[in-house]
Amino acid sequence: MMLYDYKQLPELRYMKTRHNNNDTYFDYEKSILDKSLSPHIFENDKTAQYLNQIKPLVALMFDKFNIIKNFKNYMVDKYHYKQRG
Repeated sequence: MMLYDYKQLPELRYMKTRHNNNDTYFDYEKSILDKSLSPHIFENDKTAQYLNQIKPLVALMFDKFNIIKNFKNYMVDKYHYKQRG
């Protein structure tokens, strides 16, 4: 989950977004390393375990850019990441 999701209670986030069906955003935390690295790297169990452990850190690095993107847009939360394009 991204910073925007971490700052809310899961129950409240569910109540706010239960009718949203717009899933056009890219979820960095789940697939950033799988899509950007070679599958050959994930064949080794220790390397794959290490890469799966650092996925949240890499996603956090990408998620910090959303603060910069949302700096001028004062209508949305600064951690909002579900923009199109």
